Amino acid sequence: MKVLQFLNVPLVLATLDLNFAELKYLSDHLLPEECRRLVAAAHFKSYMLPNELWQAEQALPKDESCIDLLLHWNSAVGEGRGDTHETLEHRLRQMGRYDLADWLGRTVFHQLGEDLERSLTEGLGDLANETTAADNFSMPTLVPFVEYSDPSGDWGPFDTICLLLVGALIIAIFGICCYTLYLNICGKFKNR
Repeated sequence: MKVLQFLNVPLVLATLDLNFAELKYLSDHLLPEECRRLVAAAHFKSYMLPNELWQAEQALPKDESCIDLLLHWNSAVGEGRGDTHETLEHRLRQMGRYDLADWLGRTVFHQLGEDLERSLTEGLGDLANETTAADNFSMPTLVPFVEYSDPSGDWGPFDTICLLLVGALIIAIFGICCYTLYLNICGKFKNR
């Protein structure tokens, strides 16, 4: 970084995903009033357009071109620096410029996709030419195939016998209770 400062090369940190060509396209397709409104609205962090938007528009220098306003917003600390294209895209939608908002979103994501593909190609390019020797691989262990069986799904004769015994036991207990209750009631009536 000191080398770039020594060579007097300006180092501009800006939004994360906007480039000069995209900002230039926006400046070419916006009216001067729309551009001033966009830059003024982009200074606010709120979701909705603020009521003080007209004051922010008046605070912008009137002699600067649209591209200069956008570039200043894009690279200034506390403004667009560190943000993404979503700020401008959202404000364009709020202003009714859906065409530019859609274009900006498509273009930025297309560029990000190309950058990602290039990064993967460059990063994996060296690995594609390497070969590995067969002695580096360990052979897989061969385990005999054991068929999995769900024990809850199998119903055998033992299960049927157990179910019948439990059912018979419940019926027998119920019968004994009823017989005891009957004898108890009959005994009370005989004693009267």
